[in-house]
Amino acid sequence: MERSQQLSAGYVVIDAREKIGYGLGDFASNLSFGFVSLFLLFFYTDIYGLSATQASIIFVIARVVDALFNIVVGFWVDKTRSRHGKLRAWLRYGAIPLGFLTVLCFVAPDGDAKFYYALTSYTLYCLAYTAVNTPYSAMTNRLTQHEGSRASLSVYRFVLAVLGYLLVSTTASLLIAPFDNPRHGYIFAVGCFSLLATLLFLVCFAMTRERVGDEPDCPPPGIKAMLKAVSGNPPLLHLSLFTIFFYIAYTLWMAIAVYFIKYIIGDEKFTTSFFLIQSAAYIFGSVISEKAIAVMGKKRMALLALAIGIAGLLMQYFLADNNLWLIMTGVCLFSITLGMGFVAMWSMIADTVEYAEWHHGVRSEGAIYGFFNFVTKIAMAIGGGCAGWLLDFYQYDAARISSGAMNGITLMMTLFPAAMLAISGLFVWYYTLDERHYRDIVRRIAQRKNAPSEPAQEY
Repeated sequence: MERSQQLSAGYVVIDAREKIGYGLGDFASNLSFGFVSLFLLFFYTDIYGLSATQASIIFVIARVVDALFNIVVGFWVDKTRSRHGKLRAWLRYGAIPLGFLTVLCFVAPDGDAKFYYALTSYTLYCLAYTAVNTPYSAMTNRLTQHEGSRASLSVYRFVLAVLGYLLVSTTASLLIAPFDNPRHGYIFAVGCFSLLATLLFLVCFAMTRERVGDEPDCPPPGIKAMLKAVSGNPPLLHLSLFTIFFYIAYTLWMAIAVYFIKYIIGDEKFTTSFFLIQSAAYIFGSVISEKAIAVMGKKRMALLALAIGIAGLLMQYFLADNNLWLIMTGVCLFSITLGMGFVAMWSMIADTVEYAEWHHGVRSEGAIYGFFNFVTKIAMAIGGGCAGWLLDFYQYDAARISSGAMNGITLMMTLFPAAMLAISGLFVWYYTLDERHYRDIVRRIAQRKNAPSEPAQEY
């Protein structure tokens, strides 16, 4: 019997065409999410006329509801059975509602109920985005069980995600500017990006194929089985703890970057160049990840990436001073870590599905990815909260920036994220599901389908 047959019928190498098709899904996601992230707060406060406090309340409520909704979507996904597959169907039927609700966030009716309209429209948008993005994230599990192809899919995904974000950040203002009424400009711009995102989600649906699936007569898992797939999954729990601290470092760093450019670098005009350089380093880190994983495996590559990021941040704090070249070297090293870390993270989460299937007899992508997306959003909320709290702690005042506040901004761009990366590395160290164990699990799952009495083996 050939090795691929010994492992699984789904243990196949994905070609470049399908990798691009899958990556276009994250390109589409960032056309929608990128526009909302970049412009909705400004739209609320400067165009729609909401106060900053009202806007903050909207974001907090919507994000908490959305984080909880990730778990609900995960359970629904695991109940899905359709001729289009378990996950791809969510892209086909969710793309159009997501596009419509993205535009609805920037439709601005006046009146006493404008706050409630904004809260409702943004919350519905978040729920629609989750209903598409959670199953999309889990698709790597259904496209193949080949660990190299899964890593490569993550590379394509994150490179195209950055390109989607760059497209929005560099062209949105050009689409808005020609309109005398900025409300009309925002509707036109978001309409263009939403239409393109909707089409690309459908292209992603058409260019991908679910090869890995449940047995034809296998009923959908129950809630108890789904909970066991999550709670009885040590690799998933260690990976989640790694993710929490990694995302806190990433979210806080991104939130503070504009302050760092303005007050530490001292040149707001450098903002575009800063993020272009940072994005290029991020893409480089993502691209080299595939080869690095092939050479050393996901766990060792993740540890190497964390070491690179920590070294860059420490160098930036202790050696860079006002030297722009050294500052940007530190920024680039941290951004390479982000690219490598995210590829490793989303490749490793895919493998925990097979771990749960082998040990608990249930294949539950929905529950696992729903839980994991819940973790990432809670971590981003914590990171964003830490940014605001630490700015207050260091007595930041835009009208009169103090030396203490500037020192705090520097710490938040260097030592604080370095500490978060160091803590996250501890949990990567205890992640035990390496490539050898993963291939053994895939092989044993295939064998068990022919010999159900085989006992599970611990890792």
